[in-house]
Amino acid sequence: MADAKITALTALTGANLADGDMFVVVDVSDTTMAASGTDKNITSVDLFTYINGRVQVAGGSVSTPAAGFASDTYLAGSGLAIPNGRLKAQTIYRCAFDVSKTGAGTATPIINVRIGTAGTTADTSRATLTFAAQTAVADAGMFEIAVIFRTVGSGTSAVIQARGILQHALSITGLSTDVSGVKVATSSGFDSTTNGSIIGLSVNGGTSAAWTITLVEAELLNLG
Repeated sequence: MADAKITALTALTGANLADGDMFVVVDVSDTTMAASGTDKNITSVDLFTYINGRVQVAGGSVSTPAAGFASDTYLAGSGLAIPNGRLKAQTIYRCAFDVSKTGAGTATPIINVRIGTAGTTADTSRATLTFAAQTAVADAGMFEIAVIFRTVGSGTSAVIQARGILQHALSITGLSTDVSGVKVATSSGFDSTTNGSIIGLSVNGGTSAAWTITLVEAELLNLG
């Protein structure tokens, strides 16, 4: 295919790109592209998906997750699909959610970072964050969970480091006997190369817990 000189550019008639607009691309894996005179292209939607998938995946709750959490419960809105082959060292997962409790429940809150293909509590817990015990007093607060992939790979090559922070309205009663609890956990080695994997959280407020969570936000950053 002979080189073609661009002699003029015409502005889009619309103010923004449309979903079906096309971009010409060079397929570097096709060594015969020029010789065969083949033109290749990609839509604006596909281009956005490609770029966004390499930088960030985000999600959250679109309705109030079911109240309760007296047993280990997968947190709706926390699960994010990991783009196949995009994890790398220093990929970061973050999730934050609010909690209000009644006077019921005095157990230690436990949050598991789960990675698997189910997006449920059936997924393996790779890191467990156990906070200080609650007390029998109503309270409100927020958990912030951060996870970083220290290494990635097959077999037992992957390792994550998790940190959880709990901030709550009361001092040493209610959601925690800690003023502001900070917990950390390091995973054992695991395989991070499974296609279709999901990273998310399960939340266990413990026996008799009557928790209400209204907003969940999650993001996966620094993908390869």
